Amino acid sequence: MFATPKNHQGVPVGRELPVLQGCIEALEQGHECLSSLTDDQYLWSAPPHVTSTIGEHFRHLLDLFYAVYNAYHLHGQSQNAPEMIDYDYRRRGHSVETSRQRGLSEIEHLIHWLESVSQKQLKATVKLSTEVSLTHKQSQQMQSTLERELTFVALHANHHFAMAKVTISLLDIKVNDEFGLAPATLSYMRGQ
Repeated sequence: MFATPKNHQGVPVGRELPVLQGCIEALEQGHECLSSLTDDQYLWSAPPHVTSTIGEHFRHLLDLFYAVYNAYHLHGQSQNAPEMIDYDYRRRGHSVETSRQRGLSEIEHLIHWLESVSQKQLKATVKLSTEVSLTHKQSQQMQSTLERELTFVALHANHHFAMAKVTISLLDIKVNDEFGLAPATLSYMRGQ
């Protein structure tokens, strides 16, 4: 699968790099949440407030992680820099929307991948493409770094965790109080 380099204490190097650690922490929160739900709860939505199911929120946030992963894995792994990250790719209707186990498995796969990413790969320049207009199809291509794009997808995951948490709360299920909160919010709360 992935060669996971480790430090002298046996810790995967990806867990030592702040951006990767943040991504891993976010994905671990998602894993913990999904582990606390049943398969039926994973399929629940709370209209009119939240029209997407918990599974659909997880599919979307996993799509963004996989946009970065696919660009890296399909090309950049050998070149140290991913090819084009396509944020417009969506797996709507994919089994991850309806299979909680598939969601858990994809999270575990992504964590394992993140543990194998090096500092050099993290700093690599990447190209990305994303739609930018609400009124017509208009995609824009731009440059970034793998580090910046992984930061984006982790923060975006928090946003979808917060929306899923609304649905989960209506099911009367208790999840981690920090689930769905942004890093800056948690820092603020620790300082109070």
